Order: sequence, then structure tokens, then C-alpha cells
Amino acid sequence: MDKEQIKKELVEKSNDILTKYGEPDVVEEVSVMNMASKTVFLGSLKVFNTEIVPNVIKDLNKDLKGYGQLVVRDQRVTPCCSPSYIHISFNVTITN
Repeated sequence: MDKEQIKKELVEKSNDILTKYGEPDVVEEVSVMNMASKTVFLGSLKVFNTEIVPNVIKDLNKDLKGYGQLVVRDQRVTPCCSPSYIHISFNVTITN
């Protein structure tokens, strides 16, 4: 398993989805947790247009599920001094 290649592909696919829906956020990094029996890749996206959130989640599920066990979560974030957004996080677990 080439972890650096998988990280690169996850970033590219995440950014392609954001671009597809005209979102200004950019995913710069995907984190990696190495464990004895598995490797977990963690990423997150900011989506400002709440109407497209179901489509973004659907695309993430479609594009990332081939890597391993995928979990996608979303949560509304309302900062005090900037526009609110939906934080969409994903983790991909690959058994070593």
C-alpha cells in the first residue's frame, strides 16, 4: 500500500468534488493514523452552500469507498465572526 499516493488521491478527489459544486474551500492535507492492523486516512471539507451537502456526501461515498471502509460525517459550524458552514469529515480505514 502506497500511503503517500493514497493521500494524494484523496486530496485530489476531495478538491474535485468541491470544485464541481463551486465551493471556495481547498483540502490541503489528509492525515494518516498508522496502527498495527490498519491505517486510517482522515480528511475534512468545508461546504458553505447547505443545499449541496447531500450531493457532496453522495459524491464522497461514491469516489472514496473503493479505498476501504469509509465513514462520512457532517456537522453545522457557526463561528462568531465568519459565515456558517457544514464541516464534512471522512475517514477511510484500510486493513494492513
